[in-house]
Amino acid sequence: MLQKYASFVVNNAAQVNSIENGLRTLTYILPGRFADAELASEAIYTLLSFVGVYHDGLLSKAAKSGLLVDKQGQPVKIDSTPFNRYHGRLSRGSDVYRIASLLLSGLQFSEKLVEMVVAKKFGDKLRWKVVSLIEIIKIVLRLNLLQLSGRRMVTGAVVPERLVDPAALGSVSRTAQAVDSDVLWRGERSGLSFKSVKEILQNTEGNADLGSFITSEARDAESVAPAEALIRPFSSLGLAGELLFILRPLIYVLGIRKLGRGDWRPWALSLLIELASRQMIRTDLHSGKDDVPEHTLEKEELSRRKWLFLYYLLRSPFFDRFTESRLTRLAEWCNNKPLLSLLGSLIQDYQPLWQQYYFYTAGS
Repeated sequence: MLQKYASFVVNNAAQVNSIENGLRTLTYILPGRFADAELASEAIYTLLSFVGVYHDGLLSKAAKSGLLVDKQGQPVKIDSTPFNRYHGRLSRGSDVYRIASLLLSGLQFSEKLVEMVVAKKFGDKLRWKVVSLIEIIKIVLRLNLLQLSGRRMVTGAVVPERLVDPAALGSVSRTAQAVDSDVLWRGERSGLSFKSVKEILQNTEGNADLGSFITSEARDAESVAPAEALIRPFSSLGLAGELLFILRPLIYVLGIRKLGRGDWRPWALSLLIELASRQMIRTDLHSGKDDVPEHTLEKEELSRRKWLFLYYLLRSPFFDRFTESRLTRLAEWCNNKPLLSLLGSLIQDYQPLWQQYYFYTAGS
């Protein structure tokens, strides 16, 4: 049964992707439309997150086996990203790392839905216990990833990125499923695939420009570096900063449970911890290492963490005192503009969710 489903997804990747995107769009506009609409929206979004990862795995496997072709009928070439190389190497080297990554991703996909269900069915008191438990489990998983990676930065996402764009795929014919072995040559030790001379000549109608080909196939230092070198190990200062970043969500939740969401102290303490963590990590990456610039994955993760500071604008008590009134005025202004009315409606629909549910603005 699963084999038939996998074959269906591979043979109809573009259509399946369109359905997924349509359903995801639906989840953004459902909240506020009917009773428990936000619960239905979150349930659909959670299911799509799990299904999307499964479909990405099927397509990546099919592409690596030469079963996918583009709209010109050529086999789809997979260029692994630094993110996938790094996490793929660590997952292959440790079953514990792979399992911890899957569990962490599963929690990130479903935490909003779990909080919402518990709050609606069992009340606020149990909800905060469940929220605390989820944050504890995430801390344990991230500490395992930190240790197994050799004291390297734990990225926000730990599942492989999408390598194949379903919209760019052509029809999978029987001839495409039996790819000519002369098209690609795969190294036995590295596992990397390279175009054959025959394929190069065919694509250039016999007039191959060696200089252009070499330029197009040139690789930068990170693309040929060992996967483990894509994120550097921390020294003591950076490790302390990473531990602060990992522990911050639980400290914030415990502060809320003790003092309430309307108290400034949990909000301010969380912000100070996050600022200190960021400064310690950046200092560690630039000191004592010949002032080597941040690697691509390090830059991306630090940039992601920088954007997380925006969540402080949506957390009580800052949201209640400063942000809410401004967003309300913005939504009312948008509602009077034909093209912006949808944006105004979305702001009004999501405001109660930001105020009521922790994981909507948790950034953890």
